[in-house]
Amino acid sequence: MPSQSKQKISNFSKLAFHMKPYRLGLIITVICGVLKHGSTIGAAALSAYSVGLAMEGLFLDQAQTLIMATLFCIGLRVIMYYCEMYFSHKVAFDLLVDFRIGLFDALERISPSIFMNMRSGEMTTTLMSDVELLELFFAHTFCNVVIMIIVPFFILIYMGSFHWMLAVVVTIFLFLILGTPFLLKKQADLQGKTVRQKMAVSNAVTVEGIHGLKEILTLNFKDHYQEKNMRYMDDLSESQMAYGKRLGLEGAVIQALIGIAMLVVMGITMMLVFQGQLDFSYFPMMIILTVMIFNPVVEVSHTARNFGLVLAAADRVYDVLEAKPLVADKGAELDISRLTPSIEFNQVSFRYKEDLPLAVSGLSFKIAAGETVAIVGSSGAGKSTCAQLLVRYWDALEGEIKIGGIPIKNISLNKLHELTTAVLQDVYLFNDTISENIRLGKKDASDGEIVDAAKLARIDEFIMSMERGYESLPGESGNQLSGGQKQRIAIARAVLKNAPILILDEAVSNLDTENEYLIQEELKLNRKGKTTIMIAHRLSTILIADRIIVMDGGTVIEEGRHEELMERNGFYKRLINSQY
Repeated sequence: MPSQSKQKISNFSKLAFHMKPYRLGLIITVICGVLKHGSTIGAAALSAYSVGLAMEGLFLDQAQTLIMATLFCIGLRVIMYYCEMYFSHKVAFDLLVDFRIGLFDALERISPSIFMNMRSGEMTTTLMSDVELLELFFAHTFCNVVIMIIVPFFILIYMGSFHWMLAVVVTIFLFLILGTPFLLKKQADLQGKTVRQKMAVSNAVTVEGIHGLKEILTLNFKDHYQEKNMRYMDDLSESQMAYGKRLGLEGAVIQALIGIAMLVVMGITMMLVFQGQLDFSYFPMMIILTVMIFNPVVEVSHTARNFGLVLAAADRVYDVLEAKPLVADKGAELDISRLTPSIEFNQVSFRYKEDLPLAVSGLSFKIAAGETVAIVGSSGAGKSTCAQLLVRYWDALEGEIKIGGIPIKNISLNKLHELTTAVLQDVYLFNDTISENIRLGKKDASDGEIVDAAKLARIDEFIMSMERGYESLPGESGNQLSGGQKQRIAIARAVLKNAPILILDEAVSNLDTENEYLIQEELKLNRKGKTTIMIAHRLSTILIADRIIVMDGGTVIEEGRHEELMERNGFYKRLINSQY
């Protein structure tokens, strides 16, 4: 069996396995579905039988019974229709919640490596659109397949009780209708994959345009970006139209088969009536049963026509769910209160991708507990990579990193992240209250602790000037605040967390000179007993460090205090002089 077919079967098995905890809801859905279709067919068959009796002048003899039975079937259909829709979608939507939570957990596990290969717009498509498409399988496929088997089976037995030929002919057409989607199955799978891929890419382009709207307007790039966006949208539309044409062709074939089946059964039934093998009163009922028996089959066939999209969506979802993390969390839950916050890099080498050069190579340095060290160097020297390796966003290819003499791989990620806190240049704020954004540093922090942290970060006065104070919303991604204001909130988070190791990656780059000086003075007092790494370009930030590590080309080339390094007349002095 081709690997692609194995993959599809595997995905179906996985989707079905996810439904196991909801089997009670599935059983109820199947029962309701069978009763819904059964009552619909019963009402139609009784009505047709009544017409046949009326044509023979026999209806009045059974009128009361037939009318009551028909009304019962109609009432049962109404109730069962509601119940089937309720239980099928409850199961489906609960499963979608499970998938979204699972995807978020997976992203947390494999981040940030996943974003090296997938843009944010593509990730949004997987998290939202692709998962939403799985609802077709959960709500409209799995149970419908079971219903499709049960309902036609009993109708065929009933029709066969009148004459075997009726059951045989209808069975043949049932298989023809079910087989129609498989005739173009290969094309459907390819088109479905193409549609999902082009939708993800077009979404990514649109999202990038939204994120970069200020730059687009500032650089007067609006028309060009609209043209680019339109090209991707045209590609998406073209793939969707091709998919739609195939759907139309399959639907037309299925409707033609149903029409032909009705004509064939009509001819056989008429023949049986003329030969005296069937009462004329059953003639209308056989025609109605022929039409109605295909209803559950057509429902499944309609969904099967969209299996290309469903399977493509499932592939993308499972690509994320089953992605192996580059960082394996096999460390121990150590008592970090007893761990000395010293740091050691020993011959560390790392590259972000196999086809990229080494970001750091043979990197070695030590930072004593309680020491404040500035890491400086030109852009691309590997400074931020050091910070990311220290908190294990990535694992080194070679060498070893230790905290308190213990390799960080032997410390659980949870405990490692308790040991460290970072303030980055690009700060993300959630669209929640400012107090809750600061409380990310310590989930059980009191309001007083939050205010104290904000005061130290020199952001309290600004927060209190806002209409709702600490209950104000910063907007999506903090778009209602300036870069400096967001950085000060991030500093407040770090102060509140009070971790033994503090990483400041261009943490004051967006601050004015006065606020930078005031915050640095506060941090001097606050970082006593803490090990602090400052990745910086500003001389004012570098000067407050106990020691400076100079990097170039992914390795350490100089170490010492500012005065010492300036006297050496080396790379550090040239770097500083180039800024002034």
